Amino acid sequence: MSDSDASTPFDDLFAPEPTQPVAGLTPARAPWKVLLVDDDPGIHAVLRMALQDSVVQGAALQLMDASSNQEAKALLADHADIALVFLDVVMETHDAGLLLVQHIRQQLGNRMMRIVLLTGQPGYSPQRTVVEHYEIDSYLLKSDLSADKLYMLVYAGLRTFETLQQLAQTQAVEQLARDLQQANVQLSLEIAERQRAQEKAELQMNELRLLNQRLADAQSQVLQSEKLASIGLLASGVAHEINNPIGFVNSNLSSLKRYTESLVAVIDAFEAAEQNSEGDPTARFEAVDRLKVTLELAYVEEDLKLLLQESQEGLDRIKKIVQSLKDFSRIETSDTWREDNILLGLESTLNVVWNELKYKCEVHKDYADLPPIVCVMSQLNQVFMNLLVNAAQAIEVRGVITLRARQQGDEVWLEIADTGSGIAPEHLAHVFDPFFTTKPVGMGTGLGLSISHGIVQRHHGRLEVRSAPGEGTVFRICLPIRQPVLEP
Repeated sequence: MSDSDASTPFDDLFAPEPTQPVAGLTPARAPWKVLLVDDDPGIHAVLRMALQDSVVQGAALQLMDASSNQEAKALLADHADIALVFLDVVMETHDAGLLLVQHIRQQLGNRMMRIVLLTGQPGYSPQRTVVEHYEIDSYLLKSDLSADKLYMLVYAGLRTFETLQQLAQTQAVEQLARDLQQANVQLSLEIAERQRAQEKAELQMNELRLLNQRLADAQSQVLQSEKLASIGLLASGVAHEINNPIGFVNSNLSSLKRYTESLVAVIDAFEAAEQNSEGDPTARFEAVDRLKVTLELAYVEEDLKLLLQESQEGLDRIKKIVQSLKDFSRIETSDTWREDNILLGLESTLNVVWNELKYKCEVHKDYADLPPIVCVMSQLNQVFMNLLVNAAQAIEVRGVITLRARQQGDEVWLEIADTGSGIAPEHLAHVFDPFFTTKPVGMGTGLGLSISHGIVQRHHGRLEVRSAPGEGTVFRICLPIRQPVLEP
């Protein structure tokens, strides 16, 4: 295939290489001619992308394309000064590339042209067999193609080609063979050294990846441990919240059992009177009426409605607490990024920690409508819990916690403000430091705010604090509506 053959498929893929210098420009030296022989257009595209801008010894590369043995032979006939050939082994036949090697070395008698075999099917011609029986310069699997390896092969091949040309002009054949051998050995050593350096760099990179993974695992374990510790502190309060409705539901069931027995007794008496067909009907049902009075059936009927209503309210309260715990932990979604309503997350967390708050403060809410945001809700619930519990602990006797929510541009923000004792200026800059705490020994780990700060940062948000001694504290959580790193 020639450069000017417009009917070939490669001219549709690649513009022809310039064969004449541009007017007004004088190149430093003629370009190196490099022939790419492969029946896969994708390989041509990869090789051209990697090599088209390469410069070796001050000269650019003139790339030529052939898709078969015959097209390559035609180009070789027209361009005897081709310096380097990248050659596929399997094309129109399984050994088309090897036959072309024989054609170059034997029929054309060209020993200077450098030949690099490329194959994606090494099983057809094992590397050792090819190297032993064919006069080639390098052998490379297509799966190992990289820009660095290709450049090294081109560099080594063209330097060798240039050396052969010079030696052919100035030295005898025996000296040429010795110099070529020495040059090949040196180039092989350089290539081996580069490969060793690359392998060392890849090993170091793998070690860094492993260390990063271990760090991420450790961070996840610390987060889970802190979350479990926080839930443990709240367990007694949650149990108390559940025990209250369970207690009166259990008491109501005892009353319901007695009322049921009374109703069954009245029904049995009514059925007995109904089945007795002898005597006056009025007299037969007098016993039923007396039993109704004895069992206070009118009171039972009225109290039964109240018992059922109270029991239903108690069960609804238990259901709400359990649902809040489920929403808080998000067991069914784990750490999945998805669109969520953070106000619902804040409310579920508020229900979980309510026993910690209700005896010390009132909770005021000032919410605006917020759009759903992309987040990991279980992690944000951990932040809400840490800030709510801290706010309650900052209030010494009785105070107010105010919850605010707004949208501002592409962000939403939540504020948790308390009327507690506030934070001293010298401590304010350290509140997000790991293990920093002003609480008495045994009252806190110093990890809550640090973990919360890390969670908000992973959401590409900000956790801000304002405080002054005696004026309370305000924590503001700013979060993007969309996560930029997760967008396709």
